[in-house]
Amino acid sequence: MNETQFKQALKDKGYGEAERAEYRQSSAKDMHVHDITAFVYVVSGEFVLRTEDGTKSHQPGDTCEVAAGTLHTEETGPDGATVLIARK
Repeated sequence: MNETQFKQALKDKGYGEAERAEYRQSSAKDMHVHDITAFVYVVSGEFVLRTEDGTKSHQPGDTCEVAAGTLHTEETGPDGATVLIARK
């Protein structure tokens, strides 16, 4: 998927505008939940999503969706990551 396709998918899925987020290299957050659903597009780097169901690494062009109430953490690879995040 490219950024244009991601932005179209946002409209199709009822998301708001995406915001760009920069994650530092080899960073990790504590496990947490959100009261919103997030749709993420990886622009650069490696974005790792860890949930109770497992861990998945996402590369540039990949997307992932995190449903509201999902216990998760975000991690990055050695080069960090730049992502676009939309919420609903």
